[in-house]
Order: sequence, then C-alpha cells, then structure tokens
Amino acid sequence: MNAFRQNIPDKTFETLNQQGGFSRLAVSPGIINKHYTPAQFQKIAEIVGEKGAIKYSASYSILLSIPSSELTEATRALQEAGLFVASSGPHIVMKACDFCDGEKMEAVPQTEQLYQALDGITVPVRMRVNVNGCASACYNPTYDDIGLVYQHESFDVYLGAIPMGTKAQAGTLFAKRVGIDHIEDFLLQIIRLYQDQARSNEPFYKFYRRTKSNADWELVKKSIE
Repeated sequence: MNAFRQNIPDKTFETLNQQGGFSRLAVSPGIINKHYTPAQFQKIAEIVGEKGAIKYSASYSILLSIPSSELTEATRALQEAGLFVASSGPHIVMKACDFCDGEKMEAVPQTEQLYQALDGITVPVRMRVNVNGCASACYNPTYDDIGLVYQHESFDVYLGAIPMGTKAQAGTLFAKRVGIDHIEDFLLQIIRLYQDQARSNEPFYKFYRRTKSNADWELVKKSIE
C-alpha cells in the first residue's frame, strides 16, 4: 500500500529551494534513447546525494534538485556519464519517441537535423517540439506545442494543443505531408511568427488560437506548395 499512502516526499524542489540556493536539472538518456544504464543511475544518486532530491517527470526525464553551487560540475559529470541535460528557460525543447527502440529509424536523420536547428532557440514561453517516427504516434505528439508525425519522407504537423488542465485538448492538423527537405524552414517560420507576434508570457497554444485566422498562417502553408 506504500504506492498510495506514502505520497508526501521528505524533500521537493520547492521545499529545498525555500531559502534559495538550489537548481533543477532535467536529465534523460537522450532525445531518442529512453533506456538508462545502472551506472547512469549510480551517477545520478552520487551527484544528488543526501542534500538534493530526485523526481520522475511526465516529460521523459528525471528532475534533479542540487545545490546551485554544484551546478556546473554536476552537469559535466552527468554528460560524461552519457546523459543528456536539457536546457532550462524559455527555449525550444525537442522531444521524440523511441523509434520502436531502433526498429524504425527512417526519421532519425531528420530528427537530429531538427534538433541541431531548433533546440535552445529563445521564445516567449518554453515550447516543446515532439517528433514521432511513424503514424502510431505512441508518444502523443498531438499534445505538445508542435507535433510532428513522420510518414513516407514527410511530416504531418499538428499545432494548438492545450497540454494540461481541465480544458486539455489535442492540437489540430495544420499541414499534411511536409517534405523532409522543407520541414526545418517550415518550423522556423512558425517559430518566428510566435517570436514576433506573441504577447508577453503568452503560451504557444494561446498565441496560435488567437492568431490562426491571420493571413500570416496561410503564407506559411503556401511556402510548401
């Protein structure tokens, strides 16, 4: 019954950081790989120690709360252990499925290319781009800010999801079969619209729903015709 009754952790990011001095890192095995090794778990435990806290998140990562004074050294040690440390702040953040644990790798080159081009771009509010390697879409790309579903040398692009809350709602299909040679520029156009026209602290889904009838969105669509 501990799975239900022990639901109040001794330490959380909020309680640790009441007096300041703690930072949070989002750690994963990679953008595609979802498998940790025992050595990586040992390294995580070593870095957090008795002072910090570890939390599993809903975004395919483990959150570590550690003293801010140890942030640089901890990041280096985690990366040396083969772990991916996500950037923090109002940036583009890439997510992806596991490509059937390596059985369906057709879209991996394009996913890597998109990561190199998009990850870390500054935007009004943190924005998630979720790439799935086939039509099964097992990692729910339609519930992120921009969802990409790979099909036959192209991507279907979904926008406008409300990711959480009582009004949570999947995004809608914005463009179908955007070719792999055009997808990077296509997404950059969408991101630039958000950067240029969003209100202060306006999440992407609110921005898209407020502006989707504007002519600028039609220009984005026409760019792939």
